[in-house]
Amino acid sequence: MDGIRDGGSGVPTVGFLGPEGTFTQQGARDLHGPEADLRPEATVVDVISGVTEGRYDFGVVPIENTVEGIVTASLDQLVFRAEPLLIRRETSVRITFDAYTSASAEERPTVVGSHPHGLAQCRRYVRELGLRVEHFASTAAAVRAAAERPDLVAIGAPGLDEVYPVRVRDAGVEDHPGAYTRFVCLGRSAGPELPLPADPAGLAWKTSVALTPSWSRPGVLAELCTQFADRKIDIISVASRPLPGFAGRYVFVVTVDQGRRSPSLARAVKNLLYEGIRVKYLGSYLSDHLLAGASAQQALVPPAGSLGLAELEELTRIFTGGGRAD
Repeated sequence: MDGIRDGGSGVPTVGFLGPEGTFTQQGARDLHGPEADLRPEATVVDVISGVTEGRYDFGVVPIENTVEGIVTASLDQLVFRAEPLLIRRETSVRITFDAYTSASAEERPTVVGSHPHGLAQCRRYVRELGLRVEHFASTAAAVRAAAERPDLVAIGAPGLDEVYPVRVRDAGVEDHPGAYTRFVCLGRSAGPELPLPADPAGLAWKTSVALTPSWSRPGVLAELCTQFADRKIDIISVASRPLPGFAGRYVFVVTVDQGRRSPSLARAVKNLLYEGIRVKYLGSYLSDHLLAGASAQQALVPPAGSLGLAELEELTRIFTGGGRAD
């Protein structure tokens, strides 16, 4: 197994979605500590290429936001790249946004910009500004650009006025206070592993696999899920990604609450293989996902417009097949 690329000091080199001041950098610090050699890259693809090519020991990229959902650029790189990469660890970062303008700006701005996920989490503020929208590779890239563009209002992480010559125009401009983004640390399958934390309190094991059925028929997803449910394995999340070149066919990315040494998980995976399903292992890793964010006592709030048993008549008007519920 390869060693840490640092000249022997034990300090890993870590690529992250830059520039300086992104939420991804904060996630990288949380995962690797303040002594790690963090190196910014312009895109998720650049971060992952740096790992697969051996320039970095690890790479940190966003994988999911509690408002906008899966970061498909990261997930697709993990699922569809031929070079084997594994998720080594995961951390959740609390997300809040400030709006910045150039420290020397005197004219009225005409553009509001950020990463698409950042803009999507601040729709109300963006709408109230009524300005033309511009997308950037990261939230920090937008703020860095605002330092030299008096026409730009940039949305980014708090504290960037200490990194770039900008000033805070408005603070806390996000639509949903309390949002989190999960960041994953990626490493080569034959590369160095992250040492286990001395105190694993607040962390739990997860395993992610990409499942590609060799057939398509009604109930395919239910059949996949049954392999886990029959063994009392909790499926934390399921994401589907189109299989390139095959219209109507999908790869299902399944994450469960077990480590790779779980006997139940091993039996589930073997049964999937016997069912003709191709399995790509994406990693077993410690995560704070199940313990970060909302309190267990917090009442679940479904999407607006969701209907329950009290609205049975309305649902019956929508689903007109008739008959009684099973």
